Amino acid sequence: MIEPLSLYFRLIGARVRSQMQYKFSFIADFIAACVGMIMEFVGVLVLFTHMPALGGWTLAQMAFLYGTTELAFSLANILIEGFDQFPEVIRRGEFDKFLIRPRNTFFQILSSEFAPRRIGRATQAIFVLGAGLWWLHVSWGPEKWLFLVWTLLGGMVFYAGLFVIHGTFSFWTIEALETMNIFTYGGTTMASYPMNIFSEWMRNIFIFIIPLAFVNYFPALYLLDKPDPFGLPGFMPFLAFPLCSLVLMIGMIFWRVGVRHYQSTGN
Repeated sequence: MIEPLSLYFRLIGARVRSQMQYKFSFIADFIAACVGMIMEFVGVLVLFTHMPALGGWTLAQMAFLYGTTELAFSLANILIEGFDQFPEVIRRGEFDKFLIRPRNTFFQILSSEFAPRRIGRATQAIFVLGAGLWWLHVSWGPEKWLFLVWTLLGGMVFYAGLFVIHGTFSFWTIEALETMNIFTYGGTTMASYPMNIFSEWMRNIFIFIIPLAFVNYFPALYLLDKPDPFGLPGFMPFLAFPLCSLVLMIGMIFWRVGVRHYQSTGN
């Protein structure tokens, strides 16, 4: 494991150095991401000028939901950028060169891109999450702080899996399926709100089929000592990381199928 990790960090370091040659572009992207996401959360603040709570969740609790899903998503977006940009690799006919290199293609695409410009989104998410925790006056023991870190890692793995699945569709569609954005960018927006405000059919999809509710909603019920409005078993929050990891595993299996059926771009 040491040698692949060393190679990964060397490749990522090279990508970061090349991108930082354009410092103004990085600063502009950082500020734009911060401002854009702050304005998105302002929309949540506007809602609370007309109501004291949303589905039984206060503004501080909503900030916690928003911060956890945005931080998990932005970290995944930074690390898995290669799969987000993969449709362009297929379109330009550049995937063939990855096939002749002495490394597996998943590792190569993973380490082919890194998106430090998206750090602005992660910074804004940390700010909102920190504000939510401060408003809530949490007095957790070590086990809950560790569970929060575990939850964020699970969310990051979940979104990474979706990005892998999204990119893999390019083997068959050339253009990535825009419908996948419903579950990536759209899923992040949905996870910023309590799951109990949505209709039953939609909840069932994002609990039992695509485990978006396990990214932050069920863990938040445990961390904030809130009752489960659905009456599901009490162990549900602890399924978060295994189920989120399953999404990434499915994405990696799907990737292997895609590579096996790749037929190059022709002439």
